[in-house]
Amino acid sequence: MADVNEEILEQYLKIVKKWFYIGDIPFKVPSNYSNIDVLGYDPTTNKYYDFEVKYRSAFSLTNIDYLVDQFEKYKLQREGKIRECIGKKKTIKVVVTTKKMVGMSETKRSRMENTFHEKMKTNGYKSELWYFDDMIPELAKQVEVKGRYNSQFLQAIRMLKLPCTIKAFTTGLPATAFKRYYKVDPILWTENRSS
Repeated sequence: MADVNEEILEQYLKIVKKWFYIGDIPFKVPSNYSNIDVLGYDPTTNKYYDFEVKYRSAFSLTNIDYLVDQFEKYKLQREGKIRECIGKKKTIKVVVTTKKMVGMSETKRSRMENTFHEKMKTNGYKSELWYFDDMIPELAKQVEVKGRYNSQFLQAIRMLKLPCTIKAFTTGLPATAFKRYYKVDPILWTENRSS
């Protein structure tokens, strides 16, 4: 079973992007095992994506090499396992994390993003950075209150969208924070959902 961060990515790929994916693909490395967090396939562009999910705490990176190393450290073994799955097709390397981890300020984040892409290009990779900060609100919008979901994560989102939950939830959360997250006024949203 994927950890919750990888599950968020997998559900995002399935529900928002409408992609196919395989999660937690192990491969042998010297004296141990590593894994590809998620290998995704976009059927509309016929492109493959090698995802590395990096978010364990609220720290901010001081050196972007940490993210580049996720693909470089065991490059031969990782690429060998990818070839077993999809043949000789190239993958776009994607790190999924939070904006805060890459840089607290937009200026620092932009500088770190540029450095990441330059280093990845130097190593022969096409690369992208995806942020949970963008993915989770998009995913939450797609989850329906009356939907049926086999994922504990999606089920929790569905329950949080119930009018009674929102009313209880918003009593402790400033309306401005709720508006920023859900892009709608919590009182109007609750009234619209119950009618």
